[in-house]
Amino acid sequence: MKPRIFQLIDLDRTLFDTSRFVKAITDEIDKTEPGVGTKLDELFEAAYTSDETFFLLRHLREERGDVEFEHLVARAVQKVGADSLLLKGASARLARVDTVSSYQPAWGILTYGDDIDQRMKARLIGMQDAPLLVAQTPDKSELIRSWQMPDGTFQLPQVFGGGVVDCITLEDDKLRAFNGLPKGAFGFWITSNPQADVMLAEGIHAGIPATVRAIKDVSYATELIQKML
Repeated sequence: MKPRIFQLIDLDRTLFDTSRFVKAITDEIDKTEPGVGTKLDELFEAAYTSDETFFLLRHLREERGDVEFEHLVARAVQKVGADSLLLKGASARLARVDTVSSYQPAWGILTYGDDIDQRMKARLIGMQDAPLLVAQTPDKSELIRSWQMPDGTFQLPQVFGGGVVDCITLEDDKLRAFNGLPKGAFGFWITSNPQADVMLAEGIHAGIPATVRAIKDVSYATELIQKML
């Protein structure tokens, strides 16, 4: 019998191509306000590199109003195509996500950001019906620890079915998400950084457990989960 596993998958830069989406929006801004969009894109990427968060979409929504913001998004998506916003490996990963667990639903999106904007992104890539939880902190392991019961199992929130599972996996593009990941949970850091293994080895001493692996995209996760469990 398959084990009871719940697979948590991040949205930004894990399933959703956030950089492409933001660049498409800021390019649209540059058409009428030369240089403004470019500056916003630079600030957005700089914040990500510094492991900080710049809520660009919220900023644009508040600055320009809902109607103008929605028109801006529509033009940007029309330009790049909604299909291009689904990251490499995402379709293959989700096609097999139910094969590793006896618990249903077998997976859900655990993301951090503005609730309205995160749900908009999920909708743009056809995942509006996926179980989705917007965390109040980017330190997602803290949230996962709060679900763990004295016997080591995990009581999931209602959005993820409300059941009990033996193991949780987390796929995320930010290394800090795995800091303090509890026993019984496994992590997959989505990164193209050639120094990823070295960074993980160093991170073990700073709260990143040895149960975290670096992978290039989410499609690698299914087979690794099957091998580990």
